[in-house]
Amino acid sequence: MRKSFIPNLFTVSNLACGFLSIHYAATGRLVPAAWLIVIAGFLDAFDGKLARLIDSEADSGEFGLQFDSLADVCSFGVAPAVLMLHYFDPIIGPSWGPVTTAFIFLLSGAFRLARFNVKNDDREEQEVKPDFVGLPIPVAAATLCSFVIFSQRVWDSTPEPLVGLTLCVLLAFLMISPFDYPAFPRFTFETARDRFRIALSLGAMILVFLFTEAAFFPVTMAFCLSGALRWLKHHIVGREAVDLS
Repeated sequence: MRKSFIPNLFTVSNLACGFLSIHYAATGRLVPAAWLIVIAGFLDAFDGKLARLIDSEADSGEFGLQFDSLADVCSFGVAPAVLMLHYFDPIIGPSWGPVTTAFIFLLSGAFRLARFNVKNDDREEQEVKPDFVGLPIPVAAATLCSFVIFSQRVWDSTPEPLVGLTLCVLLAFLMISPFDYPAFPRFTFETARDRFRIALSLGAMILVFLFTEAAFFPVTMAFCLSGALRWLKHHIVGREAVDLS
């Protein structure tokens, strides 16, 4: 049995979740559709790590990378875009505004994946600097899904479509932005930065576990905005250092 079978099975499961999410959204079951995309995100997070763990990259190589990206376009690009279209439909009705906004999200996600694939060729640079440039598309998709879950389960008032439209545009911008986002923290306590990331991640996971529907959206939104805040901090601190010198 080729070693690449198991990681590719995770990718197939990721793709199946995205496909089923589109079906659920089309039939009006928005919350199950959103959770299917979240499950696809978990599967996507572990297929690459599993490939490295069992040393299957030599078997799959470029095929595994391209197959994973194609699955991601469906699960984290098309599926969330369709989910938002059906979320907007009862509120706004047929309109070019939601269609255009959802397509912008999809287009930015596809651009983000293409940029990642091009930069992924430089393995050595990726090992030195594990941060991502631009918001990863699975995180953007999870944020949209958490918004839908929050608005359907927690929001007491009628959801405002302007919030959803603004969120789609914001996430699209963050995906193609030059902002740095940390990769999943390594389980090491070598530096204060690593320790802080692990503590923050554990705290966020505990919050989401205890208050899933209420905490999921704020936690994902905080992560999305963190890239812009880090960028601002870097430029402000850098400018102050130049002024002092």
